[in-house]
Amino acid sequence: MTASETLQRFLDDVALALTLGNFEAYRACVELPLSIVTSAARLLVRTEDELAEGFDELCDMLCCRGATDVRLNVLQARFDGSDRLIGVYESRYLGDGRPLVPTFYSRIWLERRDGAWKATKVHNTTSETRWPILLTRIETDHRLPMEFMQ
Repeated sequence: MTASETLQRFLDDVALALTLGNFEAYRACVELPLSIVTSAARLLVRTEDELAEGFDELCDMLCCRGATDVRLNVLQARFDGSDRLIGVYESRYLGDGRPLVPTFYSRIWLERRDGAWKATKVHNTTSETRWPILLTRIETDHRLPMEFMQ
């Protein structure tokens, strides 16, 4: 399987977990502590309780806005050794085919632990300043940063 295929499968699992509100499936995709970098802050999710709080608040926000589809699409991915993958993807949250928030971009680091790929770090283009990230601080005309594609 290529790096892009591996990352897309991982992102599909995350999107499904968000769509279904399935924390256990989401938790299986994350290695704690999880480092999150935004345009405005550096955050660290240390505990499962913190991760669950962020997951629940994001799912609640998506439900309140009428989300019907979460699309996380790979733009670039590469293996960095046999058990590490670095990729870039775009996030689209839709309600009946209409964007609920502007598209934003993320760079992600995955590591294979006990045969499963898990996120260890995410750098996104939101301007969120705290965990949980609620997708309220996204520029409407945001472009993919060139440094993400290096």
